Amino acid sequence: MESFTFIDLFAGIGGFHHALKSIGGQCVMTCEIDKECGKIYRNSFPDAGTNYKFIENIRNITRFNSEEESSLRTRKEIDDLVPDHDVLCGGFPCQPFSKSGSQHGVRDQTRGTLFYDILQIVEAKRPKYIFLENVRNLAGPRHKDTWSTVISSIRSLEYSVSEGPLIFSPHLLDPSLGGAPQVRERVFIVCVRKDVDEGNVQRICEFNNYLRLGAFYKIDDWDVRKYISDDIDVPDLEKYSVTNDEATYLEAWDYFVREFPGDTLPGFPIWAFAFTECPQIDDEMPEWKRSFLRKNSDFYSQNKDFLDRFLTLEWGMKKLNVLQFPYSRQILEWQAKKKHPTSKTRTLRDLVIQFRPSGIRVKPPSYLPALVAITQTSVLGPLLRKGARTYRKLTPVEAARLQGIPDWIYQSEWVSDKAAYKQLGNAVNVGIVRYAFGVFLGHMDFPTKPTKSETLQLFAD
Repeated sequence: MESFTFIDLFAGIGGFHHALKSIGGQCVMTCEIDKECGKIYRNSFPDAGTNYKFIENIRNITRFNSEEESSLRTRKEIDDLVPDHDVLCGGFPCQPFSKSGSQHGVRDQTRGTLFYDILQIVEAKRPKYIFLENVRNLAGPRHKDTWSTVISSIRSLEYSVSEGPLIFSPHLLDPSLGGAPQVRERVFIVCVRKDVDEGNVQRICEFNNYLRLGAFYKIDDWDVRKYISDDIDVPDLEKYSVTNDEATYLEAWDYFVREFPGDTLPGFPIWAFAFTECPQIDDEMPEWKRSFLRKNSDFYSQNKDFLDRFLTLEWGMKKLNVLQFPYSRQILEWQAKKKHPTSKTRTLRDLVIQFRPSGIRVKPPSYLPALVAITQTSVLGPLLRKGARTYRKLTPVEAARLQGIPDWIYQSEWVSDKAAYKQLGNAVNVGIVRYAFGVFLGHMDFPTKPTKSETLQLFAD
């Protein structure tokens, strides 16, 4: 593949760097303000800060005083500070834009935000390509004006960019191409300078529509067991085990799913506190809550003998019944019907679990929810690991695998586990960056292109 240079803005732990380096990219400048992320980045790429610039604050480039909004540098001054590069990439923070700037021009609406700093660098350096990433909601209905401002601002600098967002997740990509069993939808903004190659735009248009046709990897074919370690290979194993209280909640609900006499468990959230013959509904309740209360009352009436017995059982060292659990732990969200369609093998012990504010959610081990903060780190059933007896949380090394980050980076104690989960929850997935940008450059393709009738014209100048 032809080599190219790039700068890595809002670099985090280096997801873009890992991806672009693997397809011939050479980093010439990095920018990351978080010191804990900086530790990981510098250890991952020892040249950072020695052979090329490592800038902590992007506003040290775009301003004389990073704290002073009016101290903007000129285009020439920024040009002198930033190395020449082919690609500007980064996962920029999403900040609200001002409506008051609209009377002065679309880019004025972005003043005071970090996206404006990106535009300053683009305007000064004129890279061939811009490749940005953000959360899925940036392209959602609540942020319609923000999305429009982002796209219009980039176009005002004479770049071709999509009207519709490119939304991609690693669980949609074949493992041979760098996919991973994690549902992590992100929006990518891929842009090409108008004098370079309009073909890049059409390739992403086709790619976008290909995704919309659902013609990628079959998500039920994933097996998370290929991405997790056996407990014997996990240092300090005990710190990843669930708490005694969490083990108690899982023991009770495992009994429930194993012993429930019917083949089918409800698809709606199972609320133990709502096991009454008459639903406790008041006029102030939203309709969704009324509906769940009615459904749980009907479920109770149909299975009264079993559920009455279940509610009297005591669990754990504290000898608690289910109605003495915290409110959210009295709720089971059973989403594992594909793994256990009947009662014969039904258990929580071979499933993926999340302790959520909305309840205990259980899913098949085919793919994991998006990595988030440590409080919602996925829990792995013991039957998913050889010789395991207890439930435990995903380790930072395993979470890194789901992001395409090499094992060794989180095998050393450079950062705490709390910081590691936060970093990985905010990171860009290496596999989808590599693949999406490879398609954009024309180096990679997808198996079957959509027909002309299926291709929507999402891109415009």
